[in-house]
Amino acid sequence: MKAVKLTFIALAMLAVVAQAGAADSRKVLEQNQPPVVREIDTGVATWLAQAPNQVNGIFSDLGCDMCGTGVQIIADNFVVSTGGVGVNMNQAMIWGGYYPGNLPTAANFEVSFHSNAGGVPGGVVCQASVVPTSDVLTGVTLFGVSEHLLTLDFPSCTLADGTYWIEIHTNTGLGTDDWFWETGNLDGTHGVAGSAWATAYPATAWNSDPATDLAITLNGDLVPVELQSFNIE
Repeated sequence: MKAVKLTFIALAMLAVVAQAGAADSRKVLEQNQPPVVREIDTGVATWLAQAPNQVNGIFSDLGCDMCGTGVQIIADNFVVSTGGVGVNMNQAMIWGGYYPGNLPTAANFEVSFHSNAGGVPGGVVCQASVVPTSDVLTGVTLFGVSEHLLTLDFPSCTLADGTYWIEIHTNTGLGTDDWFWETGNLDGTHGVAGSAWATAYPATAWNSDPATDLAITLNGDLVPVELQSFNIE
């Protein structure tokens, strides 16, 4: 994950001593100089941090044998607050497992960012299907199966300040173990209480679950800011 760099471009101003007879001797005469590029390394930013709590797991799988319709997808909501700069989201880390037999079968995970529509996911802002960059067994056993920590790197999704939903699911196929996304502790700064679930894909209707939050870390880079010019009087 690259470090965040804010790029500032400024036009330096050359101070020239006012000549005798100038119209206003209080002002420095302006003269443009070549652009000067400054880069400031701000480090990697985390925009949602909800640690797993081993309390529950919610299926998010298009091949869910244990779900009534054979499909269930879930999404969690969060707030982007950057003072108007915006963020390029590019990585999610989630905790979960394969139930009931502890046999991993998923290859790809789909990551979708949604706008907020009255407390449930709205239109899709960005979407990508990715193979996990890493899949680590944490050593924790929950519900009789191993806890996995998945790292999902995806093409940057630029989000302005506001409330969004992140939907993550896979497709293990029917007749295999089902993937569940583990519940987590609410991030009191960027998190929004509750989550949403649907029993069709693409979702035709979302159901609100005000009591459940999911285990996820969401990382991204601040959108580079350019200062085009400034004047000195």
